[in-house]
Amino acid sequence: MKKRVVSSLEFSIARTMPKGNAKSDTKPRGRMTAYAYFVQICREEHKKKHPEENVVFAEFSKKCAERWKTMSDKEKKRFHEMADVDKKRYEAEMKDYTPSENEKGKRGKKRKQMKDPNAPKRPLPAIFYILK
Repeated sequence: MKKRVVSSLEFSIARTMPKGNAKSDTKPRGRMTAYAYFVQICREEHKKKHPEENVVFAEFSKKCAERWKTMSDKEKKRFHEMADVDKKRYEAEMKDYTPSENEKGKRGKKRKQMKDPNAPKRPLPAIFYILK
């Protein structure tokens, strides 16, 4: 059982680590929750059993949610360990990450567009003519 956990942890870490330099220009991917790992593994298991079947996400997520609710804490522990490892990965990447100039200005305050003072005014809506 422990070998399986370690191999899935290694798989998940390798999958989420960016390829290239440790100090990449792109922002690190967010960390995954235990439930997200659970859904990911459920999806992989479902694809192995039914490779040709198209999955309807709404139904699939409902079944996964029911399964997650009925799982014991011992069964969930595996996914929580995976989430903890991913959290450590994310925190380490965020320490090395410095946002570029383009990313700093993305969410800045937008300038208000200047109106031409000589432009004609828009006509009033019809309701104002009715109410006069």
